[in-house]
Amino acid sequence: MGSTLSVRLFEEADAAPLTELLHAAYAELGAAGLNYTAVDQDVATTRDRALGGRCWVVELEGRIVGSLTMSLPPSAGLQELTAVAREEHRAWVNQVAVAPSLRGRGIAADLWRRGREWAAGQGALSIGVDTAHPATHLVQLYRSWGFVEVDSIHWPGKTYDSVVMLRPHGKDGR
Repeated sequence: MGSTLSVRLFEEADAAPLTELLHAAYAELGAAGLNYTAVDQDVATTRDRALGGRCWVVELEGRIVGSLTMSLPPSAGLQELTAVAREEHRAWVNQVAVAPSLRGRGIAADLWRRGREWAAGQGALSIGVDTAHPATHLVQLYRSWGFVEVDSIHWPGKTYDSVVMLRPHGKDGR
């Protein structure tokens, strides 16, 4: 990451600018017919999701340009959809976002490293993630991070099925 980028924990005042980032980052998925919550979620939803775990934001010149939230345990809604999310000591990756103009610069990878380290410190033995099956570039990204496909779910109100992916996690954060 460049010297002008800084990473910090989410604060409630970040909810509106983070919502703007999520809308921008997920717009192409929405245009493809994938109605991810982040495509058009309101500020209250952003705040609740970010505060539902440990959320990091990346800033560039005072603007939020990246984010990742890690939850431990995974949300109750997710636990209702898959037994994978009900396992003890399992963290969950939520709403990864990078400003489209800044993709490919290692921002998501840095956030992922921070998330893994935090999860290890919380005693997580594995980490899960779910994303739309048709979002093949995201499935590939998560595979590159060591995730494997273990289940399929359908979130109520969504136009797609989601793949549930899992990776083991050691105490060293790897």
